[in-house]
Amino acid sequence: MNKKISAILKNGEKKEYDVILTFKNDKNNKNYIVYTDNKIDNENKLKIYASIYNPLTNEFVGIVESKEEWYDIYRLLDKVMLNN
Repeated sequence: MNKKISAILKNGEKKEYDVILTFKNDKNNKNYIVYTDNKIDNENKLKIYASIYNPLTNEFVGIVESKEEWYDIYRLLDKVMLNN
């Protein structure tokens, strides 16, 4: 999926990200976008981010707050990665 998104940071800088996946969680009826800036963290892992977004406008509408939401995101990422 070679899709890109951009966000305006708090300092006004525009930053571009690569979209990893988008999905709707039927448990909470929220749409999520998972993305990366392709940087590696201190543990040599790819940094990933996730946000709640509106798929009609492609705008960020919220942040992922709960451990349950992150669990669902990681579980789906594992499933996608194992199938590739």
